[in-house]
Amino acid sequence: MRLNEITMWLLGEYAADDPEDLESLYNDSMELIRGAAVEKNIEFDDYYLSRWKTAADNIVNFDEKYFSDNEKRDLYVFLSAQIDQDIYNYLEYIWHIIYDEKLTMNLIENKAKDLIDKGVKF
Repeated sequence: MRLNEITMWLLGEYAADDPEDLESLYNDSMELIRGAAVEKNIEFDDYYLSRWKTAADNIVNFDEKYFSDNEKRDLYVFLSAQIDQDIYNYLEYIWHIIYDEKLTMNLIENKAKDLIDKGVKF
């Protein structure tokens, strides 16, 4: 299976696992989508990659610590979905299950803007 197929399969498994626990579904799915974006080397302002290189030299699991803030993780996913069709498709799939609404680029942009306005940054 290709990465895209595996990711979509895992999102489906998450949704089927406990369809009533939408908070866990959201968090698990956003973590998976974040990981897919990292695998694609999507980054903004070169901050993530430059920090990762430093952390790798110090044998620290930067990925885990860097995204321990769920708002930072969500911002990364929303921004990634704006520039990568696969990430958008993953988010669209799970968004419909969780919120029972169609995901649009306008909605993603507004979610990212709300987080940036709150002061979330990389």
